[in-house]
Amino acid sequence: MRGVWPVLALLGCFAGCANIEDISRENYRRGFLIDHPLTRESVAVLPMWGKGDPRSYLPSAEGIFVNALKEMRPQIRLLAPSETRRTILEKGVDGAYRSTEEAFISRRVVREEDIRRLGQSLNVRFLLETDLDRVEVTEGATLVRIRGQLWDAQTGDVVWEGTGEGTGYLFLVFPQTPASFEKTVEVASRGLIRRLP
Repeated sequence: MRGVWPVLALLGCFAGCANIEDISRENYRRGFLIDHPLTRESVAVLPMWGKGDPRSYLPSAEGIFVNALKEMRPQIRLLAPSETRRTILEKGVDGAYRSTEEAFISRRVVREEDIRRLGQSLNVRFLLETDLDRVEVTEGATLVRIRGQLWDAQTGDVVWEGTGEGTGYLFLVFPQTPASFEKTVEVASRGLIRRLP
């Protein structure tokens, strides 16, 4: 009986333990953001976008991302996606929003005029666009990738770009089980937010 307890303790340690790796990165930053952090300006978080299979995960991914953003960066004056949606419809700039959404998803050039109109209508300096780019199980691990771009609504330029990415699985001795979407998107969201200026 004595030899059984160490084995059970070891199995208990590995059963259900998550290993989700944060492989997020910053792709681009305009120089003035080093001296001009987001805490001085307001930011509208546009509704999270996606295409293909990841679209079914958008509502929960957006909620997890926004909650993490509010928790990790409470000093930023945020306009949440729900308020952004409502204001876009009220101000009649849904055409500019749709044009920006299509350009962002298809990775085409966004029109400066649309960015400026959105910024003016939302009364913010910056627009944060996020795209749930990838959700899949690869090599036994869940992979979630969120792309983010920060636009200066005064100039119509991208001033920051990053990628939040999490990949991982649960240790269930053998075989490894992919981690849940929610846990993995939380890691990807927090990785992206940590890299925001």
